[in-house]
Amino acid sequence: MTAAGELRKNPSTPRRRPRSLNRGRGFATIALAPFLAFLAVFALYPLGELVRLAFSDTQIVDGLFVSSSSGFANFAEVWADPTTQQSVVVTILFIAVTVIGTVGLGTTLALLVDRAGWSRALARNVFVWPAVVAPVVVSLMWLLLLSPTVGGFNKVLLNWGLPTQSWLNSESGAFLSVAVVDIWHWTPIVFLFVYAALQGVSKEVLEAARMDGATEWQITMRVVIPMLMPAILVVTLVRLVSSIKAFDEMYLLTRGGPNGATNIVSLHIRTLFFDQLEFGTAAALSVSVVAIVLAVVGGAFFARRISALGIK
Repeated sequence: MTAAGELRKNPSTPRRRPRSLNRGRGFATIALAPFLAFLAVFALYPLGELVRLAFSDTQIVDGLFVSSSSGFANFAEVWADPTTQQSVVVTILFIAVTVIGTVGLGTTLALLVDRAGWSRALARNVFVWPAVVAPVVVSLMWLLLLSPTVGGFNKVLLNWGLPTQSWLNSESGAFLSVAVVDIWHWTPIVFLFVYAALQGVSKEVLEAARMDGATEWQITMRVVIPMLMPAILVVTLVRLVSSIKAFDEMYLLTRGGPNGATNIVSLHIRTLFFDQLEFGTAAALSVSVVAIVLAVVGGAFFARRISALGIK
């Protein structure tokens, strides 16, 4: 009796998987092994050590790290610290200003460049280049522009007969300065996301709207923007995460000053770790930030999934 006839006679007999399918799965496992090893060594292990440190009281004794379990004491201590509370408020304001600024400006530039005609290629290249510059270089460049003595902005004000400004020495001036630097640096990322999404907008839909008598403003606001919303939401989430972990501009331009006006959470964690040697509280704040980021990202993807399924 053939194998097919035996299978028909006894349906409970399990089918053997084709050898080619098994070989394909084996190759996929081998191909993923380096990535999984890299992830375990450089992501999961450090994260595990960070969590362990967050629940420990760690001190340096005779050049060695000595740890003892502390439960949730580090979390209670760090969140009761007024400096931590101030840094959280500053971070929330920084995120609000920079995310709204980059998403709004990047989307506007993408819409304008898409209709730029012959100058589209030139505008595309000009708007993209700030994103490829290293954050350290960006910070040093803006530090030269904002310097109260040799800065380019103050020289322009002097030539116009206007009083010079201490851009980085006042609380409001320092905060707005670092926010502008961050917006200038990361707006090209939003521009690229939205511009790429614009290329997928159906020209037939736009022509139909024009034939119905819609103005260009109405087409943009009621047709184009709704079609771009998936890309805008994704890039907003990307900018939200990158703003939470921002560090370079504040550290190089202001070091968190003056009076903590630019002391965002990432700078405060660095101060706890390296200046005050408060390893446990710094780790506790770091774990809290990671948990918040994961909750935000997970909540956004869950909400998008619910929206895609049409569940109200």
